[in-house]
Amino acid sequence: MASLAHRSKQRRAERAPLTAHGSINLVPLVDILTSIVFFSLLTYSAETMAALTAYDLTLPPTVVTADQARQSGEEPKLNLLLAVRIENNQIRVEHSGAGADGQQGFVPALDSLETLMKDIRRQYPQNSDVLVVPADDVSYDDVIHVLERLKIATYTGISLGNRTRSTQIASAGEVTR
Repeated sequence: MASLAHRSKQRRAERAPLTAHGSINLVPLVDILTSIVFFSLLTYSAETMAALTAYDLTLPPTVVTADQARQSGEEPKLNLLLAVRIENNQIRVEHSGAGADGQQGFVPALDSLETLMKDIRRQYPQNSDVLVVPADDVSYDDVIHVLERLKIATYTGISLGNRTRSTQIASAGEVTR
């Protein structure tokens, strides 16, 4: 009967031709692949975030009630609600200044929109918020041109909104009168 050490030595001698070239250590390979994946994801998210923050888009202005204004302890500021509606071949500017009904006006071109918005900004310097509401059939190119003009007019709180849509009611049965 062979001893345990002798049998172990025999098995190693039998396996020697199979492992003569050495063995592959997979730990460094996994470490390198993990590093590549991590830095690839980090680079991708930084590029994505840079693309998303091209415009300073913020939420629409909040409405402050009289009770909240008294509790804040600050002097009340005149908040102007300003909206730019983009429809087919026309731009409409609405704001709540100088009257309860709000002022409305159609702007024929982008240059006159920029001029009008700069005038409103001069009249109400504390207001830097504007809400842009494009119609459903307006191209993205037109929306981007309006956003650029608002940025040039020094508005920092630019928000995008959407119009309320009417809902159609479908009937399953016959309509009787």
